[in-house]
Amino acid sequence: MEKIYYILFILFLPIIGRSQDIHWSQSNENALYQNPANSGNIKEDFRATLSSRDQWRNVTKPYQTQSITFDMVNKYNRNFGYGVIIIHDVTGDGIFRTIEGRINAAYTFSESTKRKYKWRIGIDLGWKNNQMNFSNYMFDNQYDGFIYSSYIPSNEKYTTQQIACINVGLGMLFTKDIFDNFSFTIGTSIFNLNEPNQGFYNVTVPRFRRYNNYIQGIWKLSNTLKIYPSINYSKQNKYNELIFGTKCSVNLSDTPKKKDLLFGVYFRNKDAIFIQLGAQINKLVASINYDINTSKLTKASNGRGAIEINLQYLWSRNKEKNLMHKKCLDYL
Repeated sequence: MEKIYYILFILFLPIIGRSQDIHWSQSNENALYQNPANSGNIKEDFRATLSSRDQWRNVTKPYQTQSITFDMVNKYNRNFGYGVIIIHDVTGDGIFRTIEGRINAAYTFSESTKRKYKWRIGIDLGWKNNQMNFSNYMFDNQYDGFIYSSYIPSNEKYTTQQIACINVGLGMLFTKDIFDNFSFTIGTSIFNLNEPNQGFYNVTVPRFRRYNNYIQGIWKLSNTLKIYPSINYSKQNKYNELIFGTKCSVNLSDTPKKKDLLFGVYFRNKDAIFIQLGAQINKLVASINYDINTSKLTKASNGRGAIEINLQYLWSRNKEKNLMHKKCLDYL
């Protein structure tokens, strides 16, 4: 019981955090972006994930984000896991571009098969490059009193059109099997620990620390039906985000190879409701969701928020053998 209290303490302690990183609606499917301790936290040996998000197309030039992640389990010691993330993001009419690469590693430092629990820690090291083309922007002193003219100098004294920085993150998770048909995971992570400067002018614009805290469950109701409730809370400076909901999977196959249908409903506080649809065929999982905007921006967006697509593939070093029969030795 003391361990549970300790988990809850470390989970909510970082909420006192102080620009905003990108975010995903399918946060659970973007495991490495959610927590570096998730690196290699898989039953298979390898995992590759491709994600794409298109947001606010009905309001302005769409905010578009793509990412690809890859993580693996150490061949000689399954306690170790490694991962890499590559992110590309373009926002706004000014085409503000972000390119980010991150590597992370994780280690299971405490595990008990008898009590069915596991502690895991992870570290994240990232490099980010922001690019801004100031010729795409219009400034007030470029109006001559009647019309806007791009030939009038803006007199803006920016020092560079791109800036790069390094950031560091840490994460921890705890997994526990309560019953044979129910387990849960509690995780917490902190990114941008060093709060690097990302200002284009001669002022410091820190990339504030981003805190992620979440609880995920897996409840097997029958041989064909599972549900996955979850709560995700993120905070960065004055911005915070709470996503809660559940998805379910329905097994349509009687063979060891999976053929599951996925369906989920989630809520983002004061912002959106989104529905997730997907399917899993053996090691390939595909899902799509659409955010229905419910915030004060609804009048401008007509309820249209974002569409997000996620593809994930898992595989092992040794191919699974599904032998129907085996030849007896000659001397038997």
